Order: sequence, then structure tokens, then C-alpha cells
Amino acid sequence: MRTIKIKIHPNNKQSTKIKQTMNKCIETQNIVFDLCKQYLDNNLKLPSCSEIRKEFTKIKKLKDDEVLEKRKGLTKKEQRSQHLDVLFYDVSNDSLKQMIKDTYNAFIRYFKKLGKYPNRKSFKDKHKSIYVDPYKIKFTSNKVKLEKISPSLKENRQVLNWVNLAEKDRIPLNVKYYNPRVTYDGYSFYLTIGLDDKDYPFKEKEEKEQSSPLGLDLNISNFVTSNNDVYKNINSSKKVKKLSRRLKRYQRRISKKIEYSKRYKIKLSTCKNFIKQKKQIYNIYSKLRNIRENSYYQISHLILSKNPKYIVIEDLDVKSMYKNKRIASLLQITGFRKFVNILENISSKYNIPIKKVDRYYPSSKMCSSCSHIKEKLSLSTRTYICSSCGLSINRDLNASINLLNYKF
Repeated sequence: MRTIKIKIHPNNKQSTKIKQTMNKCIETQNIVFDLCKQYLDNNLKLPSCSEIRKEFTKIKKLKDDEVLEKRKGLTKKEQRSQHLDVLFYDVSNDSLKQMIKDTYNAFIRYFKKLGKYPNRKSFKDKHKSIYVDPYKIKFTSNKVKLEKISPSLKENRQVLNWVNLAEKDRIPLNVKYYNPRVTYDGYSFYLTIGLDDKDYPFKEKEEKEQSSPLGLDLNISNFVTSNNDVYKNINSSKKVKKLSRRLKRYQRRISKKIEYSKRYKIKLSTCKNFIKQKKQIYNIYSKLRNIRENSYYQISHLILSKNPKYIVIEDLDVKSMYKNKRIASLLQITGFRKFVNILENISSKYNIPIKKVDRYYPSSKMCSSCSHIKEKLSLSTRTYICSSCGLSINRDLNASINLLNYKF
């Protein structure tokens, strides 16, 4: 399976409709959560998903009837101000059904000890998503048709049914699609869709002779291989530092607005300037995320272009590393897990295995020449000097060589 993530550009009507569907999905999730919790609080067995769906349809009809009663005698402008212009009937039923299944499966996963206890979802959450039926979604080279998003039946208004894609000829046509979802990160919309490996247009790599295996040491400042190839972390670049400074400045502004609103009891949801600044912050977050992901893809392609026999990396205990307050913020920015996931994904295409060393293996403290282990080694010391054989070597290079020499 391959997953494609592509940015979409809906117009104002389409974006409002997508947001309404997302909010209704959150509402359904909270209703199903309350239903499941009622059964568990009364020490009753959790019913099947189909029975919960039947109970949800009854609640859905009652809520729609309440909204229709409140609408009577009000103009459209008054309905919008009171948020009475959206019904469950107006949004896609497939996305609501999938949300019921997801919430129900979250409880089942908790009982099987595969996940945490599910929680109610907030409407203020910036990460929202909706499910789209894979049999009802349609594609052209640069557009996508989603269910119940501006569904105009008039011939001269059919353009409103199609949403523009950011890239042309990215998604193959006339193939089977799996689990399409539209996500929103607070600033822009994305479409993620699954495809079969055979349907994905992927250029195969030219067959080359495999070189010797590589050891890769992951560090906050840079990534170093056993061949002494250094790949600098993008977080130390001028572009990322400039964006992070701007982000801090915008966050200070918005925090002052929140303090002011608490003091004088002002509703920030109606303040246009506050919404504008919030979107600016989400935009910087998305830019930083995209820059980092792009650099991880570039680094992994450069490492795999040398066609090693296999790559050895360390299974880092990131949770315990967060306890060090000096490097906690840098660890959060770096995202080792994200880089490892990207490296594993690309290496699977080229059939290059990735081997993980035990997390308690002393790769930094051990000498790569005589295997002498130092008792203490602070993060500030960047040059490893062995007290036994007198070897002087870069700390990260020494760690990568030790990873390469690890016997599995």
C-alpha cells in the first residue's frame, strides 16, 4: 500500500461546507462516546456497532427537529449568527458512519489493551478530519469531486462540485482507492488517499552493486554516518530560525489578546483580528513542518543513493531523553521518530534493510578501536578521547562506527 497526501484549494463555499462536516463529525463522536460511557458506567455490556448506530440515528433526528423548530420565524442571517443553519441531514452520511465506527473501535482497542481510554473531542482542536466514501470520490488530472460539497445539480453550476488540487497528475485515475480523508491543520486542507503498490507510479531504481553497510548516528545538531558523511540538521538554518522567531512574536501578541479578553470578558470567537492572527500562527507551523519533512526526505535519499547493504541505527529512548530540560525543546523540534519512519519507508522501496541496535548499547561511551567504555561522558564533550588506547575521534563518528560493528 502507498499513501498520497496532496494539498487541496477549496473555494469559500466548499471550505465552509468541509468545516461544517468536520464539526458535525466531532459532534457525532461526542454523542457516541456518551452512549458507550453510559453502558460502561451502568456495568452493562457494550452493544454492537450497528445497535449504537441505530441509537445515534434517533438522537440525530431529535436534534435536527430541534434546529428546525428554532429556525421558524428567523431570517437566514439570524440563523447563521445563532449557528442554526447546519443539520445532520445536510452533511455526508458516510463520514458520520465512519466516525461512529472509529469511536466504537477506540473503546474496543482500549479493552484489548492496544490503546488509551478515548476522550471527548473539542471543536477548538485544529487537527480535524472527515472520511470520504472511496466509491463516490472522483478525480481528474487537477480536480477532485467530494460527496455533498457544493452539490449543485444545475448544468451551469457543476464547476462548484469540483475542488482544485495543488498538483497536477499526482493521483492516478481509474484505480481502486482506500480510506480517503480530508484533513485540516488550522490553515490549509489536505487529501490523503491509499493506493495499491502496483497502481502507484513509482520509478524503479537502477540496479547497482551494493556497497558496504552503514552505521548512522542520530544527533540534535547533525546526522553522521560511519563513512564520516555529515548531514546538518535543518533547524540550525537561517530560514527556520527566522520563522521560529516570527512564531514567538505572533504567539506573544495572541497571548496578550487572550489576557485582555479574560480581564474585560470579550468573546474572541467574534474578533476577526484574533482569527487572522491564529491563522498566521497555523501557517508558520505548517511551513516549519514542511521544511523539516522535506529535509528528512532529502537526507534519507542521499544516504540510500550510496546503495548500502544495510543501515544500522540506534533505537533511541526519546521519552527518557525528554527529562533533560536543556535539550527537551530541541528534541521536540528535531523529531527522530519522523526521520526514522521516512527512512524506513524509502528503504523498503529499494529493498535495503534497516537494523536497530538495542537502546542500552553504549555506542557513544565505547571506544571504536579498543572497545573500552567510559563511565561518564557529558554532552558538551564533542571529541572522544580514549583513556586506554589514546584514540582521539569525533564523538558522533565514533558512535556511528560502533553501531556498524554491533553483532546481531
